[in-house]
Amino acid sequence: MAPEESGLEELMRLSQRFKKQEQENTQRERQRQAQQKKVKDVLGGLRGLNISMAVEQLRPVAAPEIVSKVSALRSKPGMAELRKLITDLAYDLEDRIGTISAANPDVKKLERSMKTLTILMELFFSLS
Repeated sequence: MAPEESGLEELMRLSQRFKKQEQENTQRERQRQAQQKKVKDVLGGLRGLNISMAVEQLRPVAAPEIVSKVSALRSKPGMAELRKLITDLAYDLEDRIGTISAANPDVKKLERSMKTLTILMELFFSLS
């Protein structure tokens, strides 16, 4: 066999091996993407379930506008809306407790606890 034929055959084998590896890589990438989609769907389902459970727990205790805002989280990605809702509620509660503690010194400890909680929530949100 001439060296040229041997070199050509080697190039053909390498080309076929490269194509096969390329096909395998493409197949693995498709499988990885399919798996990612499944995980995303499961996490989305869990998020919806968690929101539904929270809405049911909030109905007897929260104002209707809070229940509707939490319910609306189903269609909103991320946590920004929930963070805003929690922060607004904490600030409102802090203000109300501050007003009550002005008239009742026994509530001072509660006011300090609420302010501490608000600061810790802000820290938590900034770190996550």
